[in-house]
Amino acid sequence: MNQLLYPIKNYLVSRKNRKIRPSTSKHYTLPYEEAQHFGILLLIENAEDAKQIAPIVEKLQKDKKKVEVILFQTKKIKEELQVPYRFFLVNSEQMDWNGNMDVVAVQKFISTEFDYLFCISNQHVALFERILLLSKAKCRVGAHIIGKEFLYEWMVFREEENTLASLAKNILASVSTI
Repeated sequence: MNQLLYPIKNYLVSRKNRKIRPSTSKHYTLPYEEAQHFGILLLIENAEDAKQIAPIVEKLQKDKKKVEVILFQTKKIKEELQVPYRFFLVNSEQMDWNGNMDVVAVQKFISTEFDYLFCISNQHVALFERILLLSKAKCRVGAHIIGKEFLYEWMVFREEENTLASLAKNILASVSTI
């Protein structure tokens, strides 16, 4: 898909997301020690973005947590992704104009009962909004975005440097204090 069409598709899907009835799953926070299953949604625009969350994934795995990662790319990445964690890569071409994505991994991700679901993105992504609305995760955590408070049980303020690594670090630090 033409990269110029992505912002239009993102806007239209965001409008359609308003009609989605949020998941009726019970949302609540668990102490970090009790949490076992973590999901991560990460927006990447280059191979370096995918590497920025590697320390967070490694920390979770070191703490014996199960981690599932979906990387979403808005434009074609020319470099090969070489990161020390398993992930599923989706792109904007796999999402139709209604926001539906017939990708088994995404459907499985939505229905998984994560203890925590981290959304690590410095911009609004309609697909992430749809996943967060439909998710069966117990606690959804992401960056503070005015007007999107309904998507999360826990929001983290961004630092001035506003990198994906700093956002991921802040999310993990705040959740691990529980």
